[in-house]
Amino acid sequence: MKKQAVLNCVMIVQQLDEQFWHEWDKDYIEEAKKGNIRPLLEEVVNRLEKSDCVVSEAYGIIHDKDEIAVWDSEKMENVIEKKAKHVHLLIKFDKGNTITNLAVTSGIEPQYLEKAKSGRYGYDNMTAYLVHAKDLEKFQYDPKEVVTAKGEDYFSVYNRRMDKWVKGRAIKEATETNQSIDYVVSEIVAGNLTKSQIMLTDDLYKIYALHKRKINEAFETFGESKSYQTIADLEAGRFKKTVIFIHAKSGVGKTILSKKIIKMIQTLALYYEKMSWEFCMTASTNPFDEYNGQEILFLDDIRADSLSVSDWLKLLDPYTISPISARYHNKLGSAKIIIITSTKEPVDFFENVRFNFSEDAGQFIRRVELLIKINEGFNLYTSTQDEHYMKRGKLLLPKKKNLDGRYSHKFVKVNRHKKNRGLGKILKTVQQNMKWKTKSLSQPSAKTTVTSIPKKVASK
Repeated sequence: MKKQAVLNCVMIVQQLDEQFWHEWDKDYIEEAKKGNIRPLLEEVVNRLEKSDCVVSEAYGIIHDKDEIAVWDSEKMENVIEKKAKHVHLLIKFDKGNTITNLAVTSGIEPQYLEKAKSGRYGYDNMTAYLVHAKDLEKFQYDPKEVVTAKGEDYFSVYNRRMDKWVKGRAIKEATETNQSIDYVVSEIVAGNLTKSQIMLTDDLYKIYALHKRKINEAFETFGESKSYQTIADLEAGRFKKTVIFIHAKSGVGKTILSKKIIKMIQTLALYYEKMSWEFCMTASTNPFDEYNGQEILFLDDIRADSLSVSDWLKLLDPYTISPISARYHNKLGSAKIIIITSTKEPVDFFENVRFNFSEDAGQFIRRVELLIKINEGFNLYTSTQDEHYMKRGKLLLPKKKNLDGRYSHKFVKVNRHKKNRGLGKILKTVQQNMKWKTKSLSQPSAKTTVTSIPKKVASK
């Protein structure tokens, strides 16, 4: 039989229930239940010293605010419950004993006596644990609640050691994140985690802070996968890109309207495809630096000269997806929905495109499926070919911009809609372009055919 080691410290962790305290006067337990742990701690010290141990330090605290996750079979989920009230009694010896002898002497079964982990900080970690000083995810107890029966007063120890405990806490968190990073990366690549979820979740944000590059690379990889899947779907004719241009003066509400349209499109996607669509809102310059395969691209007040003629034509083409210039490396402009807002009319906007020396503005206009003008009302336009277009070339024509025939394509007013009807027309266009004809593309139903916008979406 292996000889047991003589311990130089031990942590007793036990509920305040008489059945767990063998050969103990119940008055000690009852007094501790009322919040006075000193008699109980002093009696433990007394028993140990009578068994030839020499106790140099003894601290105790009641933990009555600890929580634990418990599986609820009715709700089919984990629920948080409070742990039973229990004590932590930390004893340090100048002369100790084996765990079996300590258990017999104290009247506590050996499984409730914890040995310090190996290493120079074993006892120090147990001292910090009395108030969860290194465990921020647990309830932080007041160091004044710790009772000192022997040794330096705990409050003094706490104030003297807290700086080092904070550093130890950081090391512990770093170790835990190293164990979690592989799981986080796998969830990102599987499409189960978004960047916003990570940034808004404390535990995930800690992992991100220490593994930023690895996590961003995982998102970039997932974005590439989404982009190539989008290309495959487009080439297979499963959808057509939808480009929407919103024109209004500053302060009228272009951005608010755009975000409302985006929210409604996301609701449609969830309804038809059972998928959560993401959107990317870009900067006015270098717009593709942040783009990573999101289904909706929101170019809010973008400058026309942010992209070249070639990049604009490729990006807005409803039937192709091509690489678009970005600062660090080219990105695939694989959005299914593109929304552009500007204080300029589309013709004025596209005439300011970088390197646009002679390109017919109609080539940009024909790629914009819907134009929304917000002035005295909600005005909706569609693009169409201009039958009066003359092929002599734009530079030979008069400079009057509304002259028929100046450009190969022009916008035609659909109607002056009330806002809700106009939004309905936009959603109907998106539905048709995405070929959402049944309730669920992934799980079509033989009994259910949806050919109109769901009421819960259209009414928003």
